[in-house]
Amino acid sequence: MGENSAKTLFLLIFAIILCSYPLYTTAAIRTFTYQEQIDYGPQVFARVWDTKAYDDGTMVMRIARKNPSTSTPTSPCFYEMLSLRFIYPNGTVVEKDIKLDIQSFNYCVIANEALTEEFLKYFLIRNNQILVTYHNATDLNDVNSYVQWGMIIDFDGNVLDRTPFGFAFVDKTVQPSRVIPKAQIQANINSDKGFLRINLIRDTTDLEWQQYKIEPEGTFTKLTSGTIPFANYGMVSSYLMATVDEGYAIAFANTTTSTYNASNPLLPQGQLFILPLEFNTTAGVPLLLYQTPIPGLTFTSLFCDIAFAGIGQVCTLTALQKDPTGVTPDRNFYVKVNFLSSGSVSSFQVLNRLLPVANANFIWVVKSLPYGGYLLTNTVTDVATATITISGYLFDENSENPIQWEFPEPELTDVKGVFQVLKNNTLLVAQPDKTNSWQFQAIDLPRFVGDKDRGYSNFNVESTSPGIQSTISPDISQISISFFNPVEQSLGQLSIYQTDGSLRQTIPSSLCNIDDTGKIVSADILSSTFSILKGSYYVKMDNNFVRDKAFKEPLLGIRENVWTFTSEGKKDAFSPKTNGLLRLTVSGSQYFDSLPQSQRGDFFNKLLDELSVAVPVSRPRLSSNERTQVDNTLNEKSYLVNIEIKETRDENEHSAVSVVKIIDTMIKNKEQTPIGQGQIANYLDETYGLHPSPDLWESYKFRLLGLFLIVGLLIVLFLFAQRRDSNGNNIAILQLGLIIFDLVMDILFVSNNGKDVPELYIPSVVFVTMPISINTMFAFYIITKENTRHKFFQWFTAHGKVASVFTVLAGADIEALNILHSNLAGFPFFRAPFSDEAKSKIFWGACLNIFTEDIPQVVIQIVYRNRTVSYDNLIPLLTLISSAVNLTINIIGRLYQATNRLRHSKSTNYDNTNDSDDFGGLATVVPTPSDTSNNKKDLEGRLEEGDTSREIPKESLPQNYLGDVLNLNNSDEKLGLGNVLNKSFNASNSNVGNDSNKNQSKGMTFLKRMVSKKE
Repeated sequence: MGENSAKTLFLLIFAIILCSYPLYTTAAIRTFTYQEQIDYGPQVFARVWDTKAYDDGTMVMRIARKNPSTSTPTSPCFYEMLSLRFIYPNGTVVEKDIKLDIQSFNYCVIANEALTEEFLKYFLIRNNQILVTYHNATDLNDVNSYVQWGMIIDFDGNVLDRTPFGFAFVDKTVQPSRVIPKAQIQANINSDKGFLRINLIRDTTDLEWQQYKIEPEGTFTKLTSGTIPFANYGMVSSYLMATVDEGYAIAFANTTTSTYNASNPLLPQGQLFILPLEFNTTAGVPLLLYQTPIPGLTFTSLFCDIAFAGIGQVCTLTALQKDPTGVTPDRNFYVKVNFLSSGSVSSFQVLNRLLPVANANFIWVVKSLPYGGYLLTNTVTDVATATITISGYLFDENSENPIQWEFPEPELTDVKGVFQVLKNNTLLVAQPDKTNSWQFQAIDLPRFVGDKDRGYSNFNVESTSPGIQSTISPDISQISISFFNPVEQSLGQLSIYQTDGSLRQTIPSSLCNIDDTGKIVSADILSSTFSILKGSYYVKMDNNFVRDKAFKEPLLGIRENVWTFTSEGKKDAFSPKTNGLLRLTVSGSQYFDSLPQSQRGDFFNKLLDELSVAVPVSRPRLSSNERTQVDNTLNEKSYLVNIEIKETRDENEHSAVSVVKIIDTMIKNKEQTPIGQGQIANYLDETYGLHPSPDLWESYKFRLLGLFLIVGLLIVLFLFAQRRDSNGNNIAILQLGLIIFDLVMDILFVSNNGKDVPELYIPSVVFVTMPISINTMFAFYIITKENTRHKFFQWFTAHGKVASVFTVLAGADIEALNILHSNLAGFPFFRAPFSDEAKSKIFWGACLNIFTEDIPQVVIQIVYRNRTVSYDNLIPLLTLISSAVNLTINIIGRLYQATNRLRHSKSTNYDNTNDSDDFGGLATVVPTPSDTSNNKKDLEGRLEEGDTSREIPKESLPQNYLGDVLNLNNSDEKLGLGNVLNKSFNASNSNVGNDSNKNQSKGMTFLKRMVSKKE
């Protein structure tokens, strides 16, 4: 039992050790074969000519078929098409045979023992965009007329743009001179930043360089350019590379042919330089990385790349050392130099090791591997067997001992020895072609990064929160990244996408926080970022997002679809449709003004399209009235625009309220959201956001409460007036409130909202000031005219201040003068004895006011309503209400007054002194013989004023209150008030005295008592 347990434990430990050390175990060789759809005959093979790969593992391969009729022994030519094969990670192959509008010689290559150069090449720029370089000659026989061009095509072969790069290099060391396509192209590590091109300048030893950017629509933009003089260098080999800081570097090595100088033994015999080229900047000066005084040394090759498993970049020099005496054989060794973007060397290593191959002097191609280490390959053609083989050896980062790959040694390959290393460390080697099919063999290369591989394809990242393939709450407010070593902020950013590639948020490094250890970087998340219900996301970390704190060197990022996770589902409560206001920036408003009227509808449609994608929300739920309104709170012209968000009952969509919140958040943070990348949405003002239509009660409840309080106070005053004297036209107090309210609202509208619609500002001012001016002058004229009458002048003298106030109020509405003779609450200062002529003038002035004020202001308010983007402001709303109410009351009142005047103009019983029909038509009364209350009021007013001179016409006696009390007859005698008072005294004492003054005094007392009684 114990022996079996010990054996079991031993096997378990052995299995654990074996599994924990998988680097050198045998990798399975996999084969991928594809049969071409078009067969060009048994002698035309499908050759794998070149391969490129995207970061997601998609390969773009060029197939070349030799054309026997156009080929020569030194220059094989292919069928005139660019045959691309897109191999996707799931194994799907898509064939694209693209006809390019280029000259035929581009499909030929220069091939001999010294070199193999191609006129036609391709480079991957970004998804669905490929750069194709070719040459064009105005005279095929004139080598000086050859110019290199570039074109951008999409995956379907559509040409998006073309541009000339410059003259091709001409080799004049041979006769006749010949064109050599020596230009190199290097794509930026960030595909959005384009590429760098270098080329030898004809008739010189100098190098020219050019930076280009490819715009999203596929057009070329030339950035910077320059030259590098090589006049002071001997044999030069150069290499173009991208750098982690999203720039470039040109590395070049030179060796001298001078003999050993014993007097100066440290004189450099070989040197390695780099020329850093930051993105879109001019070049600096070359920086020396390495030099050696060893004589007889020749740098035969130079390869540079990013140090994926370390920091910075790395260059590997192949050095050939010859013994001048010929005693010892020539030998190769390798110099590996790791350096930073600043030009500082971080490490240096010499690989002085012969590889176990038949010819140790072969030049080996050195390639940095995505998971650390290096791959050295060499392609050999065996003329005797007509076969081509490729050999490969692997090196750890720090070891000098090679590791043979898992392919047979050597491995058979195709005519060019094409191989490709994918980002997941898979190596593919093209197989010999003898049919109309092509084939790759693939193995997984060992990973030399140890326990630093945490699944992020970045060996500086230890962990993240949330983790890969985790599920998060949509309300998460922060994400973080933990690094193995301390870092500091740099120039890159984090970008959060949906898995379909839709951007949700970008976070610049400068907005992130680093903890006290320097290893954890955290970033705040907007509430709109993970708002997609059950959404799938990934976070992309830019290269140079942070840099190593110790070396000050940018670090690699995390590419797309690596740091992925999903969000939990979340249901929104139903909410009805809502409206909101957006504000354009000053530049956006200027752009809108520059558009012709026919294109302004497209402006709103594009804006809604971009908002629909950004949220996202279904496009039919968004609409706009396509109106603009100037925001007068700003000094510069900025337009307000309206959008409507319709409701939804779909559980998988956001409610209208949620859409408003998301859009508002995105606009206020548009530098971090898709809003900032929109063609039209970028014109939205981030300081404004999206203002939803307010709840008028919530927004203005205190003002509305104040308004209701005033209305309530007016009603209380009306009831008080009724209680004090029900015979007065007490409704005048409500009319007075309406007049004042209308005046205040008109003034507030002009001052606060008059410029919202510029075309309405002048009419608004005119139809406020003009009626006020006319009414004020007319009121002043009426009062002045009435003061020529003794009776009115006496009243005016007693109540001048009241008359002045109402003269001013009459500027708002001439009918305010009618309140002066309304007997409001029985107050004497509301018993102005206007003449019939004055009342008639007030009537016609009120009629005029309908056309000069009421109708124009209602029209202005209606136009304002139709021309503004929203009507949620209290002032325009109340102004429209007051204008409409005023117009309605005035029209109906004038119609009633006009009807009554017309109806009773021929009636002898109609008393033109009746006040009740003069106040706005609100209390129209048809006089009858039994209606004595108004005569009573008139008499009471005259008694208060002490007027005893007025004669009472006989027509009034039968209807007069005193006629009933004093039994006055219908004689033709005209009685003065003095006589009436005497008769009143006699009526109270049943006799007539002789003392007239005493009788009148007592009669006054009696008469006052009588006229104050209720009828």
